[in-house]
Amino acid sequence: MTAPRNASVAARIPLARLQVRGSTRANVQAVRHTVASGGAIVSVQWFDACARLGLLRARPHYEPQGSLEGLLAALDRFGITEALVYSACGDETHPSVGNRLLLDATRANPRLHACVTLLPPATREFPPPAEHIPALIDQGVRAVRLTPSAHGYAFNSQFCGELLEVLQQHRMPLCINISLFADWVVLDAVAGDFPQLPIVLTSFSYGMTRNAYGVLARRKNIYPELHGYEVHDGLEDLIPLIGAERLLFGSGWPEFTPASAMTMLACARISRQEKLRIARENLVGLLGGVKR
Repeated sequence: MTAPRNASVAARIPLARLQVRGSTRANVQAVRHTVASGGAIVSVQWFDACARLGLLRARPHYEPQGSLEGLLAALDRFGITEALVYSACGDETHPSVGNRLLLDATRANPRLHACVTLLPPATREFPPPAEHIPALIDQGVRAVRLTPSAHGYAFNSQFCGELLEVLQQHRMPLCINISLFADWVVLDAVAGDFPQLPIVLTSFSYGMTRNAYGVLARRKNIYPELHGYEVHDGLEDLIPLIGAERLLFGSGWPEFTPASAMTMLACARISRQEKLRIARENLVGLLGGVKR
């Protein structure tokens, strides 16, 4: 699939806001895709906060879904307008390799937005954060991720503080896979040390709530991504605690089908506006809030 000629490249994403691009087939399908809200029908343009590009060696059975073509086909099939995407190669080899492949893919496909993988600055594998983060912003990057379990380092304010401070200055969303990094005490401390840093918890799931609820209520800069949150009346229970403004629709593709998270949101007994916020608007606000 090729991007429409009038679609802007990732590097031109406005800082103030992100807009739907062009009249792509996915956009048309997204306009038609609806969710129920108290008997009403609501048009939704879905923005996926958690999709993976590339194949994991430990899970070859997901081929070809993990390919670029497989990802774009899934977005079309489910009527998802845009997606924030990370690289499998960045986890299994070196982040710099995965980031390069990811940026190439997102530049060629404006529906996709790169979430690049970083490392603690003490390793000197990337330029100093004060140089690196502005350079990434200039390339159109609006979110980053850390993977301490995959790359063998401690995630806390002591080891990652220099990087976290620069991310906070730029309001750059930081994604952490909470299913792999499950230390809620450390997460609570980091969110408290950097209160203006948006922290996106990907793979937030039903088994975490007893630890999560207190932290989420206390730290207003934590944003759960919901593809693993398959809970009866889960959104109805979570929204009164933290509001709908901090919840993000994500698919977990290709390990998960987007249908699960879409159905959870479509069937939730919450307001029309809350559904629209979770499906798209909250993520648009986070990415559009990045500062130079």
